[in-house]
Amino acid sequence: MFGRRQVALSGGDDRVVSTGLADRLKERQAALYRLRQRRVVTTAVVALAIVLTVWALAFSPLLGLQVRRISVAGSDGSVSDKQVRDILASYEGDSLLRLDTGRLSTQVSDKLVRVRRAQVTRAWPHGLRVHLTMRVPVATVQDSDGYQVLDNEAVVLERVSEAPSGLVTIVPGPAAQASGPQRVSAKQVAAVTQVVGSLAPETLAQVSSGSATEAGQVTLTLSSGASVVWGNNQDNGLKARVLATLMTTTASIYDVSSPHRPTTRSADGATTTSTTPSKES
Repeated sequence: MFGRRQVALSGGDDRVVSTGLADRLKERQAALYRLRQRRVVTTAVVALAIVLTVWALAFSPLLGLQVRRISVAGSDGSVSDKQVRDILASYEGDSLLRLDTGRLSTQVSDKLVRVRRAQVTRAWPHGLRVHLTMRVPVATVQDSDGYQVLDNEAVVLERVSEAPSGLVTIVPGPAAQASGPQRVSAKQVAAVTQVVGSLAPETLAQVSSGSATEAGQVTLTLSSGASVVWGNNQDNGLKARVLATLMTTTASIYDVSSPHRPTTRSADGATTTSTTPSKES
């Protein structure tokens, strides 16, 4: 029978195996170190690139606003391009990316009374576009300093020494006139301006004056001498359309206070009643 036999490796072979394992471990550690270094360098480069990009776009002159490149559209001539640019001049050099166009729009409309609404948009790479919606003068009322020119929201657009032509003159009501000189209240002014502001241009051109009671009942006087009984400010749009239709016939009084059953009265006292098919706002 064969006996068991142990085979022992020589001491030299142990050293060879140990040295090979140690070398491979060092190589692996070196590779991991180099990998970490590359990751650190890559992260730093990416971070630096992001910082430089943000600085270039948001803080450098690369996309900076140049006031001379602000374009303005929509003005009726009462507001100049320079006035708009002057309001926005404090943002010269600021990056377009950092500009709040909504805030700029509000600043323009708040500082220019003739502007009802402004819309500011970016015009890359250095400009802005400003589109204006203007307030339209529709009426005038006399005060102690002359005449106020008003739009349909009773906003005072300007003050002048003489009444402008082509606008509706707001006057005290007949009852107030009978009791002597009277000033027209802000409530009466607002009532009349809302009414005349709802009229079609063709109709408005034929209105010479308007008055209102403190209760808001409006009466218009046409250049022909005829009068319009308007009533209150409900259904202004419908009343305006009904009046335009009624004025295709000659009458001394046009009553649209009940717009679904408007009436006209001729100089000889004859009254005609009309109907409208539906209420439109």
